[in-house]
Amino acid sequence: MVTSIKVSEGDKVSAGDTVLTIESMKMENEVHTPIDGTVKKIYVKVGDSINPDETLVVIEKG
Repeated sequence: MVTSIKVSEGDKVSAGDTVLTIESMKMENEVHTPIDGTVKKIYVKVGDSINPDETLVVIEKG
């Protein structure tokens, strides 16, 4: 489940930045961006249940 979203569409991010936090089996995990770029689309909202291969955030390199 998504517990927090740390970015908004249009935000600039750097490799390693936390973009959102998810909870699984009572453990929270941060999701980090692997690249520098701009957040183009956020496909989830707080409280959403997610699947392992689901796209959560799209970041355009640059």
